[in-house]
Parts: sequence; C-alpha cells; structure tokens
Amino acid sequence: MCSVLAFMTVGISNASGLLPAAIFLQLDYVKGVCVKFLQKQMNTSNCLGIKEFADFYNCMELLSSSEEYIKTHFSKFVETDEFLSMSSEEVINLISRDDINVPFEEKIFECVINWVKHELDSRNDSLPKLMEHVRLSLAPEEYISKNVVDEPLIKNNLKCKDFVIEALNFHIIKKHRRITIPHTIRNSPRQTGLKFLLAMSSRFGKCDTGWYDPATKLLHRTKKMKIGFNLCALALIKDHLVFALNCNEPNLISTKMLDLSSRSLQWKPSVDMLVDRNSFGIGVLNDLIYAVGGITDLTILNAAEVFDVSVQEWRLIASMSTERMDPGVGVLNNLLYVVGGYNNGFSLKSVECYDPTLDIWTPVTQMSTSRRKHGIGILDGVMYAIGGSDQENDKRVYLKSVEAYKPITKVWSSIADMHLCRSDPRVVTFNGLLYVMGGFDGSTRLNSVEIYDPNNNTWTMELFPKCVEVIKGAVVIDMPSHLRTY
Repeated sequence: MCSVLAFMTVGISNASGLLPAAIFLQLDYVKGVCVKFLQKQMNTSNCLGIKEFADFYNCMELLSSSEEYIKTHFSKFVETDEFLSMSSEEVINLISRDDINVPFEEKIFECVINWVKHELDSRNDSLPKLMEHVRLSLAPEEYISKNVVDEPLIKNNLKCKDFVIEALNFHIIKKHRRITIPHTIRNSPRQTGLKFLLAMSSRFGKCDTGWYDPATKLLHRTKKMKIGFNLCALALIKDHLVFALNCNEPNLISTKMLDLSSRSLQWKPSVDMLVDRNSFGIGVLNDLIYAVGGITDLTILNAAEVFDVSVQEWRLIASMSTERMDPGVGVLNNLLYVVGGYNNGFSLKSVECYDPTLDIWTPVTQMSTSRRKHGIGILDGVMYAIGGSDQENDKRVYLKSVEAYKPITKVWSSIADMHLCRSDPRVVTFNGLLYVMGGFDGSTRLNSVEIYDPNNNTWTMELFPKCVEVIKGAVVIDMPSHLRTY
C-alpha cells in the first residue's frame, strides 16, 4: 500500500480528502506531502478555511502555518469575505494579538467597523468588545478626530465613546512629558516583527528613510525621519541605536546616531572618526563599529579604526596589509573580513581577516573574481560576495556573479548569478534568505531587490517604487510603532 501511495499525485481535488485519511492511518509521508501542498496553495482567500480544516483534524503543523499566514498577511486578509465570515470571538482573538503584521492601528479600527457593518443587526452589540482590543491611542490624534469621532457606530455607543476619550486624553498627556501616561493595552505598541529600515536618496537629491516589509513586499515611508545629510553607511548597534556615517565633503566624514526607542527621532551628532576617509568599508562586531580602508587626499588607505558606543570613542587598530578603497566587509565567527576593493588601477581579489582579541590581520583565500563596491552577506555561517565591478582593459565591468566562502573549507565557490548586475548594493539577511537591494548596473540605478534562497540556489526579484533610486543603507530591526507612516 505504501508503494502505491508513494506514486500518488496530490492536487487541489484530493488534498483535503487525503490528509484526514493519512492522519487516521498514520501515514506520515502522505500527511507531510498533503500539508506541504496546502501550505503552497495558501492565500488570503482560503487561509481561514485551511485553518479551520487543520483545527478540525488536529493537524498542528498546518494549523500553525495557517495562523502564521493570517498574522503575516493581516492587511490583505481583512479585505476578504473570509474575514467578514469570522465570529466575534475569532475577530477578537486575531486583533488582540501583539504580533499581527499591521502597519498602523487605523487598519485595525477600519476592519472592525467593516466587520460590524457587514451584518449590522446581529453584530452591533459586539462592537464594544471589539473596540476594547483596538489600540486607538496608537493612531494619530488627527485621524481619531476626523475618522473615529464622526463614525456613526461610535457616536451612538457610550462604551465606545469612552475608548475615544481615552485615546484623545492619551495624546493630550503625551504632549506634557512631565505627566506619567497610565499604561493600558490600548496604548501598548504591537510587536510587528522584523522589518528593513532603509536610508534612501531620491531622484531629487534628497535623502530620507523608509521601511520595507518582506512579508508583504511593500515599502513605506517613515514618520519624520528625513536625513539632512549625504549618507555613506548605516549600522545597527545594540538593537536600538542606528549610526549613520555622513559624507559632507569628499574627504570629511562625520558620524550621527539615532535612538530608535526615542520618539524625538532626531539624528544627533556623535564623535567623528580619527581619519578622514571616503569609499571605506564598515562592519559591526560585538556592538563596535569598524571603519576600514578608503581614500583621503587621493591616497588609498590601509588604516582601520573602531568606535565604542559605550564610551563614544574612536580608536585606531592595526592597519591592513593592503591599501583598499571600496572593499566589502563581513563579520563571521567573531572575526572581521575585508574582501576585495580597489588599489592602483585594479580591483582586488584578496581577502584579509581581523581578530579583535589579537589586533592582527591575517590573509585569507582570495576570491575567484576581482571586485569593488560589492555587497557582503552572511547567512548560516557562509559569507557571500555579491556583484560589484571589475576592471578589464581600463574599462569597468559590472558584475552579477556571486561567490560564497565557507570558513571550514577556506574555499570560495561560485553560486547562481543574480538577474541583474549590481554595483554598490545593500545586503541584509532575513529568515534564512539574502536580500540584495538597489545598486548600479552600469547605466541606471536599480529600484529592485533580489532574494537568494540557499536551499535551491535561486534568485527571485521584486520591484521597489520608482521614486527610490539609491538605497544608501539598510538594517534589520523590529520596527517601533512610532516610526511607521501615517
């Protein structure tokens, strides 16, 4: 019987029938195939049905993945008929969660109103219980005054009016910082999950910030975080401080920092580097920022320095063996790797590694391709050198090739090429994938992101809005609610 089932085709027509039978007969292989098939077929129009199906047959793997799908795609799910068919208890269970992926609290309020209006006669009495779980205080005061106060369902319900008054009082108290704000569930930010904080230059020469949601593939502008300087690099320190390295002049670098836990959202001056440098590499190791190489006054540097955020101080460390500008920098196994770069008219293949405990640099196996202005990504103990450019016969060649370094074997090996050539991209690691964003292909700035899956050695591509021409920095953070766009 098992040999017959091994050749059985699982499809839309039979998956829902095969899974209960496989569970009853304890055919784990067939059950696993059915679960994977239904997971791949999941969308906002069927995820609730799959969840209820999995719950009925006690299929915990499928139940967990369907619940996760609903949380992740909340904004789209609440626009479907499936959401409108939920019971009040199911809606409350969903909107009361801290971890639903919602860009702003107004979306919660609007979906509650839509759900009630869908069957107003039978659902109107449920409105106060639902509004109890809407964190109305997190919505902007202007939105509450214009959209919530004037909503007929709210105006005609005394309990709901109390929630509105509470939210408006919250905003009044917040303006008077000396007054302690009473803590309630309705003014507690949701834990919306990790996002990418991006620093971007637009086609008009302005630099601002936004956040990219990898689950929904949407790019949002942040609130009140325009950058009034020319950004060189972005680095995340201690999960709540972002440091920006600022290029005001060709050979003048200053540093600024932003405390993400603060609601003031102002870039504040920090201690400047000891060596004026441009086109340098940057890496973060043990909450210390390392700046390596670069160029100053037409001199390519091998000098390196480190910034200690706890004492706000830069100090010089041992110099590299090779002068490099435009290098890639990666951190792996508590070591700092400086990869490739440019010197004396040539792009470099060479790699060297810094051990902070010994303050020494050690040569490492060189890459197979010379690269400058390439991206570096670290994923599952492997370092990736991504794109960049090379020199051939005094002509710059832009690269879409990628190679990977494993410290165990000390060998670089080629992996699948990206779809596009990318010089100076930004790279982040998220959920077991590499995200390579922006860059220059030799003729145009790219407003796309390519995503690498090491499990099948493939790249997929998504587009950013056309207004984003240059992505100057990217870090992965748990996006605080006060940074979101309203």
